[in-house]
Formats: sequence, structure tokens, C-alpha cells
Amino acid sequence: MANMARGLLATLFVLATFVFGCYWYVFGRPDWLWNGPKTIAVSGQRFAVAGLYDQSRGPVQCLAERRSILLTGLEFCVIDEAEPTTAALFWYLGEVYTFNIQDPLGFP
Repeated sequence: MANMARGLLATLFVLATFVFGCYWYVFGRPDWLWNGPKTIAVSGQRFAVAGLYDQSRGPVQCLAERRSILLTGLEFCVIDEAEPTTAALFWYLGEVYTFNIQDPLGFP
């Protein structure tokens, strides 16, 4: 019984460490929820987020299908025909941010 309890605790510890590692890899810092993203990891690369989408440009129109970001529930798509490197990040609570899909950051 004691061995089973220790095994369960070890499993929970490993799982919690994995979840925290995934969170840190994708979002990069702990205040992303209330301050918005500064970086986002997409398809194994991290990108700097430029800021909120300028609503004066009109509603966001994706040039292609929205693609989801693994484990987050977030989506992104390319939005500018003149500048196909600009992508929109559809954030929680309906906020939309932009980032340059062709300019990944290096990992520390």
C-alpha cells in the first residue's frame, strides 16, 4: 500500500512538472493571462508578439484556414496579402494579436 502511494505521488510530480514545462515553453512567462502574450510558441518555434491587432483596419480576415496551437486552444492565421509574414493570434476572451510568422526568436 505504501509503495503504491509513493508511486502515485511520483507520477503526479512528474505529470505536474511536464505540464509546467509545456506551459512555460508555450507562453514563456507567468503573467501572460492578464498582460497578454509577449511571445508565443507555434510549431516548435517561438515568435515575438507585436501587439494588439489594429481594429481600425477592419475585422480580421484570414487568407487561409485558421491553424490551432497545440495544447492551448488558441488559433492563428496569415492575415495580410501585401505582407504574408503577418499573422493574427486569436487570444482568449476574443482579443487578437499580431506577430511576424517569418521571424522566429532563438531559444535561450
